[in-house]
Amino acid sequence: MADEWIGIVNTTRPRYMKGASDLTLRSRLLLAMLRSKGRIERNASGDVCKWQVEFSQPVVNSHADGGQIDFSNHDAFRQLEIDWRGYVATDTLTKKQKAMNAGEEQLINLFQTKNNRLMKSLQNNFCGELYKNGSSSGRENNIHGLDTFLTAANTAATNRISSNNDSYGGLDTDQADQGGSWSSNLSTYPNATLAVDWPDGQGDSEYDYLSAKLVNWSASNWGTGSVLWEDNCWRVISQTITWLTVTGGKAGMPDICVLAPNLFQGYKNHEEATRRINIPHKAAQDLGFAGNVLNQDGVAISADFDCPANKGYMLNLDEVTISSIMPELFWGEGPDKDPRTMWSYLWGCGFYGNAKWNPRHVARLNNDA
Repeated sequence: MADEWIGIVNTTRPRYMKGASDLTLRSRLLLAMLRSKGRIERNASGDVCKWQVEFSQPVVNSHADGGQIDFSNHDAFRQLEIDWRGYVATDTLTKKQKAMNAGEEQLINLFQTKNNRLMKSLQNNFCGELYKNGSSSGRENNIHGLDTFLTAANTAATNRISSNNDSYGGLDTDQADQGGSWSSNLSTYPNATLAVDWPDGQGDSEYDYLSAKLVNWSASNWGTGSVLWEDNCWRVISQTITWLTVTGGKAGMPDICVLAPNLFQGYKNHEEATRRINIPHKAAQDLGFAGNVLNQDGVAISADFDCPANKGYMLNLDEVTISSIMPELFWGEGPDKDPRTMWSYLWGCGFYGNAKWNPRHVARLNNDA
């Protein structure tokens, strides 16, 4: 590309800046599926981010014909609140450096590639942030990733499920924090400390309205005689799909299971021993992810570079929203003249917003005990 007259450079923004945010969504299956489902929200506003969750259903009573009926106003909703968080990435190039990076000696056009490299760095960082705890010390300006509300308690080697012991959006995620009860008919409970059938059985919506499924894939009760992922993975994923779907209905049926690379390879090893042909996932293929995305009961099983070792996450993407308070998911500015010196060009890109989750429709797979 020709080195344009400096007056044009100083007064005209390059065309490659427009729409740069969309380019960052294409190389990660999770973000690509969120975009395809319309779960990227732009131009959000307000001093904080608030939304409502339905935690309770009106009581249904038996009634005999002619009997007296009592009426009461039912409180069905709770409100979650998180603040807006942000990231920025910046770069600069002096006028002297731009002049030196020219002519036949130019191997890479630094001026024209600054923005793309900034966006790539922002993308890589943001994808990793989706898994991290936004409430831990030192992360007050980082988004609320999945591990924000997935702290486990009452883990034991025999428990297939750990109980919740966290908070999100100002409310506790513990089972029965807002009341409610659950059946206790099984001979062996998924979690011995909870001592109920959950997430099997039946119960009140208040019992688990904000509780994620914290699945212990290394439990000794998966019926395989093993505590190893490669032996248990099929049953773990199959059972988690059932738990999410039965307790959450259509809103709970997961779309995707993202696995740490070591778990995904173990899953493929298990499949190799039992199947001649792996089943691809069509929706992922349609988004351009033809390789390394498998299908189990309609759920896309995929490795994610950013997913922490030994962990996996299962999500219904209709219950996830990435909210940006800007017109684009990732904004970009520059090249602009540095007003302090007038001898440097400045580039910047970033994100202002947060991620909104519905914990009830999330499952984490981990070797809790």
